[in-house]
Order: sequence, then C-alpha cells, then structure tokens
Amino acid sequence: MLWKLLLLNLVMFVAFRGTTSQYLPVPQPEPQPPGPSSGCAADIVFIVDDSSSILGPRFGLALQFIIDFLQCFTDQDIGIGVILYNCVPRTGIPLGMYTISNPGLPFAISNLTQEGGLSRTGHALSFMTDTSKFRTGIPRTAILLSDGFPQSDANAQAMDDYEAQAEAARDAGIDLYAVGVGAAGSVNWDVLETITGSSDRVFRSDNPCRVAFRILADLCASAAEVGCLYNGLIIRVGEEYKPDDCTWCTCPAAGEEPVCYIQDCAAPYCDDPVKVAGQCCRSCDPPPGCLHNGAIIPVGEQYRAPDGCSWCHCEADGAQAICAAVGCAFSSACVNHVRYAGECCPVCPACCLGCQHGDGIVPLGASFQEDPCTTCHCYGGHMACAVVACAAPPCANPVHVPGQCCPVCIGCDHQDGIILVDKDYKVNDCMTCSCPAAGQQPICSTASCMAPACDPSEYTKVAGQCCPVCQAEAPEGCPYNGIVIPLHTIYKPDDCTECNCYEAGVAPACIAILCPAPACPNPVDVAGQCCPVCREIVATGDYGTM
Repeated sequence: MLWKLLLLNLVMFVAFRGTTSQYLPVPQPEPQPPGPSSGCAADIVFIVDDSSSILGPRFGLALQFIIDFLQCFTDQDIGIGVILYNCVPRTGIPLGMYTISNPGLPFAISNLTQEGGLSRTGHALSFMTDTSKFRTGIPRTAILLSDGFPQSDANAQAMDDYEAQAEAARDAGIDLYAVGVGAAGSVNWDVLETITGSSDRVFRSDNPCRVAFRILADLCASAAEVGCLYNGLIIRVGEEYKPDDCTWCTCPAAGEEPVCYIQDCAAPYCDDPVKVAGQCCRSCDPPPGCLHNGAIIPVGEQYRAPDGCSWCHCEADGAQAICAAVGCAFSSACVNHVRYAGECCPVCPACCLGCQHGDGIVPLGASFQEDPCTTCHCYGGHMACAVVACAAPPCANPVHVPGQCCPVCIGCDHQDGIILVDKDYKVNDCMTCSCPAAGQQPICSTASCMAPACDPSEYTKVAGQCCPVCQAEAPEGCPYNGIVIPLHTIYKPDDCTECNCYEAGVAPACIAILCPAPACPNPVDVAGQCCPVCREIVATGDYGTM
C-alpha cells in the first residue's frame, strides 16, 4: 500500500514540475467570452384584471400583451404563470406548467376568458404571493395588468388593501411591475406606482419588450446582491477573503456589510524584521527564499497575490521568483461585469449578456420594435436599428393609425373636408359625393330635375329636396332663405347650423353648433362633421362620437 502512495505522489510531482527542472506554474485555461447560452432565469406571474372596468377589447389586448412579451426573450429560462382576478382571484395558468419556449403557451393564454365583476387588486396580490410555486433560488417577478382602479365604497374610499399586499409581496422577494390597461386618461397611474413602489416600474401597454428588457436589466443589476460588496469586489456569502496578509473578511448575508478582522502583531525582538509573503507579522528568522516586492517567498512555496491575478514561486534561495500572470478576456456582449473577491477576472452575470438599451437589456440575438417605424437587433453587444422610410401619401391630410409606421389616407380630399371611404357626403340637396378608395378623387353626382307643371313663378324649394315643386304641392312649413322647411322637421343648411320648424308660416328656430377646443394638435375636417376631429380618432373610426 505504501508503494502505491509513493507512486501517486511521484506522478503528481512530475505533473506539477513538467519535463524540465525549471518550475512551471500550474497552467490556467485560456479565458473565453461567455457563450450564447446565458443561463439567465426568472419566474414571472402575470396578474390580469378581468373586472367589468376592463372592456372586452381591452382584456383581449392584455392577453395579446402577454403573448407578445414572450417573443422578447431568446434563450432565457423564464417560467410563466397567469392569475385572473375580479373580486375573486383564480389561477389561469399555473406557474411551472410552461416556460416561454413552450409552443403551447400562446394558445393557452389566448384561451383565457373574462368573467367581469368588481376589482380587488390587493386580494389578487395576496393570492399570487401565497399560491405561486416559485422555484427555489430563481428570481421572482409579478406583472400586474390593470387600469389601476380598485373597488371603492359609496364614499369613493378604496375597499381593497392593495398597498399592504403589494408591500407584503415585495417583502417576500417578489419584484413588482405594472402595465396600464386602458386609454391614457382611464388608468390610475398613482395606484399602479404605489403597488410597484417605483414610477419607473410602471409601463404603458404599447411595447411589451420594454417591460421584458427592464426586467432583465434589474436581474443583471441584482447580480451583486449574492454577497457583500467590498471595495468594488463581491465576497460570496460564507466565503473568506484576505485583501492583504493581515486582514480577513467574511460575508454574513447577501447585501450586508462584510465583517473584517485585522491581526495584531507583537513588537519584533530584532532590529530588521523581514516580511514573509503570505504572513502578516514580520519575522526575525526569515526562511531562505526569493525577494519579491519587498517580501520573501520561501523556497519551494507558491505565493498567490490577493487579487488572484498572479502566482509566484521560489526555486532557490536568493534566486529571482518565477511569476505567472492571468490573462482575462472581456465579452463586448456583457452589459455589466462583476468581480468576485479573490478572483482575477471579472465575470458576466447570467442576465447581463446583451445590449444596453435605455434602462433595459436586450438579449443577444433578439429583435424588437422600438416603435412602429424602427426595428432593432442586438448583435454581440451592439444595437443595430433599421428605420422605415415612408413615401408621401397621396392626400393632404394623412393620419397615423395606431401600430402602423407610415401615415395613410383614410378618405378622399374635398374642399369641405375628408370624405371617408364608403361614406356618402351630401354636399347640398342636389349633389352627393363618395370616396371609392382612400387617396383617390371623390366621385360626385348631381340630381337632374324635371320642370314642375306650373309657372316658374310658382316654383317652391323644399328643404332637403333637390327639385322644386309647385307652390300648391309644397308642404306647409317655415320660410327660410327662399326655401320651405316642412313643419316639425329639422333641417341643416350647413354642418354647423340646425333649424327646426315649430309653427307654419313662422321663421324656424335655428341654433349654431359650438365646437370645443380640439384635444389634439392639427385636427382635420371630416366632410359632414361640424367640428374638427383628432387624426387619431379618425384613424380608429370613432369620429362619429365627436
């Protein structure tokens, strides 16, 4: 048995020294930049408001937001769960059933249904905290999709403890984000900010990737929280670090200050004590060795610098120490390198691989739309964006359709305003115009009239009719600018005037329509409408409410 042990020691000694008598430091592997698989992981639970205040189309947009959110990642290990809530929360998709790479997840999301009812956001937050099966050691995140209006009593006082439940969720280590579901004026942003605890974690629903990239940036920033920060270095929990030969530091818990101890040295009994590498107190009886940076490295021993970047070895007394340095490779695709105590080369935390973009991190290889006109891609740590060039539309008043890049024509230009496609516009009692296709010229037609069977002096014009009638055939009504408005009839001589005939032979009662100040810059005139209309409203076809 003894000869086997001696043989093992001999093999280890030869491997350590190499084939020559000169000492060779233990070879270190060539540093390599991080590969494409990042290992970045998180569990994300969506909390979706399906109360009656979220109109059906808005609920559908919330589900589409989640589906689009999934496309913002590449190879990250992201677990997804969905909770729906009104006055009672319920699990729509259990956390742990799907990750973003599962092809069945979008279909499962699209099959979720809305129940309606009152809204208790605090109850939903508590339900999420208590029932979601987050993986151990994986960052926890919840995203609330809501209009931010909690259930209130008759005095408009909130009947929901959303603030306390949000704080409890954050105390449980769950990072909260919120997305406003609804038009800009119908979202209570203050409540959403209270829930998340920060205004920069509240988002609009127009860009799901902006939320995803912010979550990755926060995961990257939290990489330093795995230990204690000491002079820019991270001491891992439970590990010991010697910044110099006389100081020992340990990390009691993540995020706390390190605990450091400094060794005291007794007064030397000689006049010229010598510093020995790796020892705190100077020695009056130094061992034979090599002098290196003011300290003796004993013969046959290897000394590693506190920064971990160099090793030195002494072959013979009085000789020059043989040293080797570590070379570090840096990846340009890393947004935030960190250094661990005792390790020479910085490392890239798993979620830091990508491109810095605003306050978010775009994963390597990911493409996304910054806006309807701009598509960006993350190549090896550098963003490349392409912008669509729009041709001039063939109309005077193009509009921007939400979600589309280039302005489009939504009708035909006319001197009275835009004639919308498939909408007839009555220019006057005899002429009607229509728009065959957006951007084209309107097609107008004029009615032809046969002469009435009476003397021209007896011709009478009736409001709303193109052709005159004989006076004897004219209905009784109110005289107005050479025409007759039939009794109990409302007549609009123009888009902004309305006349009503209450008594035959008496002038009609006419009122002018007053237009409020437009709620947008550069509104457009729509033929047949009195008041200018915001382009966004025209684009969505909601102009009839103006």
